[in-house]
Amino acid sequence: MDNRKISVLSGIVIFIATLFFSWYIISGDDEDEGVSQETEGAPVLMMEYVPDTIQSTIQFTGRVIPFDQYDITAEVSGIFEGSERVFKTGTAFNRGEVIIQIKDDEERQNLEASRYEFAALISQILPDISIDYSEHYDKWQAYLDELDATNSLKPLPEVSDRQFRMFLNRQNIFSRFSSIRSQEVRLQKYTILAPYNGVVTSHSINPGTLVQTGQQLGQFTGTDNLEIEASIPASEARFISVGDEVTVRSEDITSESFSAVISRKNAVIDPGTQSLKVYMEITNSELEPGSYLEGEVRGQSFENAFKVHKDILVRDNELFVVEDDRAKLQTVRLLASAGDSMIVSGLEPGTQIIDEFRNAVFEDAKVTEREEE
Repeated sequence: MDNRKISVLSGIVIFIATLFFSWYIISGDDEDEGVSQETEGAPVLMMEYVPDTIQSTIQFTGRVIPFDQYDITAEVSGIFEGSERVFKTGTAFNRGEVIIQIKDDEERQNLEASRYEFAALISQILPDISIDYSEHYDKWQAYLDELDATNSLKPLPEVSDRQFRMFLNRQNIFSRFSSIRSQEVRLQKYTILAPYNGVVTSHSINPGTLVQTGQQLGQFTGTDNLEIEASIPASEARFISVGDEVTVRSEDITSESFSAVISRKNAVIDPGTQSLKVYMEITNSELEPGSYLEGEVRGQSFENAFKVHKDILVRDNELFVVEDDRAKLQTVRLLASAGDSMIVSGLEPGTQIIDEFRNAVFEDAKVTEREEE
């Protein structure tokens, strides 16, 4: 029984001694490693602060919009008869084709009647012209012979004689002529032509609909000329001007970049976003209205500046530099954002910057430079 107790106690002592010996070995390795790291320093990437003139870029996201857009509004009333093609959303028309035709029979007949009355008025005064103003008779007779009640009136013969002009004025020739010209202009409003190549993007009437004066009939959008609309922060928009070149790209259409030119710049700041609307001309035929593009334009130029990656900044405006082989936090002046980078200044030329992320507790750690893999 005594021998058994002695064996159990011996086993326990051996087990405890094994654990203590293992802990001692591990602790010794950690201390050696800590002493080694403290002696050699933590390996980090470094770069030298070499200030130079840096051109910042303003990055933006813009939307392609049509340059030409026409709200079709009726200036006369009547029945909508149709057009050269069906007047529906998505229908394309070429420049000069009839988009909308409103019934104009009554207006056309009234206009022809007015022209006949005008011809009769000239016929009545021709005898007086042949007697009192014979030198003008041939021109006015020829004008009457060419007058066609179904076509637009031609300009009246030129009158330089003051007495003859007063005579024509007393006979209401000029007032009747202007009245008919006004009717001709009104008749043209019954037919709405496509002002450019484009497509109907909305419609609100169908054939047979009674159209009222001032009624909006639809919207017609040009397809040849497009532009980009983008919002630029007001603080950066002051550095860009009309005529500046812009580089844009669209991952949905093509991965290649292409150029655009700033054509217009709004002068009023949006109070909600504190940004300005900027418009750019584009000529890429693959783009379509509504698609989004990413782009960049040259911004402000900074002297004695340096570009660093945003990831190495600590508390927004600090980064680690190396002083006497130790990491020290240094405050820098932030000049501008440039995508993933930040343009900064405020360091002494030749300062070594730790070019990798380290949190604030790393300060005063001993460091050594390592090569980038």
